[in-house]
Amino acid sequence: MTMHQAHVTNFDEWRATARNLLSMEIAPEQVHWDAGAQISLWAEAEDAVVGDSAPSSPCASRRTKPQLRVPAQFISLARAASCFIDAKVPAEKWSLLYSLLWRLVRYDRRTLSLTTDPQVQCLNRMARAVSRDCHKMKAFVRFQRVCTRGTPANSDAFFTAWFEPDHAIVERVAPFFAKRFAGMSWSILTPYGCAHWNQRVLSLSTGVPRPPAVSDEYELFWQTYYCHIFNPARLKEQAMQSEMPKKYWRYLPESVCIKPLASGAAASTQQMLDADRTDPLRVRSRSSRVREAQDTLRAQNRQ
Repeated sequence: MTMHQAHVTNFDEWRATARNLLSMEIAPEQVHWDAGAQISLWAEAEDAVVGDSAPSSPCASRRTKPQLRVPAQFISLARAASCFIDAKVPAEKWSLLYSLLWRLVRYDRRTLSLTTDPQVQCLNRMARAVSRDCHKMKAFVRFQRVCTRGTPANSDAFFTAWFEPDHAIVERVAPFFAKRFAGMSWSILTPYGCAHWNQRVLSLSTGVPRPPAVSDEYELFWQTYYCHIFNPARLKEQAMQSEMPKKYWRYLPESVCIKPLASGAAASTQQMLDADRTDPLRVRSRSSRVREAQDTLRAQNRQ
C-alpha cells in the first residue's frame, strides 16, 4: 500500500489537499498527515484557496478538482476543529477531518447525525473546546495603552493586549474585536498569532513570545469599576472560578480586587442587612421632582 505524505498548517491548506486526495481516491489509511506550526493567517490563506495546492505536495500531480458536496454543518465544525491544538498529536485533527470527509462523500452524508460515533464525538468535542476558548478570549482580553502619537490636541493612542488561548483562535475572534473597538488602534498578541487593527484594516501576523508587562491608568479604571459593581450578597466563589478560572486572572487588572472583596463579602452583606430600609418609592419620588422642575422651566420659558 502506497503511503502519501500531506503537510498542512491551516484549514484552507487541508481543504485543498483533501480535494486532491479525494480526486485520486486515496483512502484515509493511505495518508500520513504532518502538521507544522499552527498558522491561520489571511494573507497566507489567499494562496491556499480551494482547489490549489503547493507544488511540492505529493497530492498535486492531478489537476482534476471534483465539485464535492458535503453538509454545511461539516464545514462549520471542520473550520472550528482546525483551530484545535493538541500538543501530543498535532496532526490528529487533520487525519480525523479527512476520515470523516471520506465517509461523508463515499458512504453516508448523514454520518454527522451518528452521535455515538467516536469520530463524530471527537469532532464535536474539538469544536466545543474552540468555541469555549473564543468565548473566554472575548471576555478576558484587556487592552493597555502603550504609546500616544501626535500632538496633545490631536493624539492617536495605541493599545496592546496579551492573551494565551488554548487554541489557535486569533483569526476567528479578531473580527469581533475590530467591530467592538473600531475607534481605536490596537494589537492583540498571542503565541499562535497576532491581530492588528488601525481603525481601517484588520491584519494578522505570526505569534510572539509574551512581551514585558506594562501598566497604565486604565488599570485603575477597571479596578474602580469592578469594585463598584461587586455585589457581596451574590458572591459564589465556585461559580465565579468556573466562569473565570484563575489561569485568566493574570490578564485582568481587576483580579487584584477579587481576594479582598471576597474576604470581606460576609461583613459587607451583614452591613447591608443592618442598614436602614430604603424608601421603595424613592425613584418615583425623584422622577416626580424632576418632572415638576421641568414643568417649571417650561412655564418660565413661555413667559
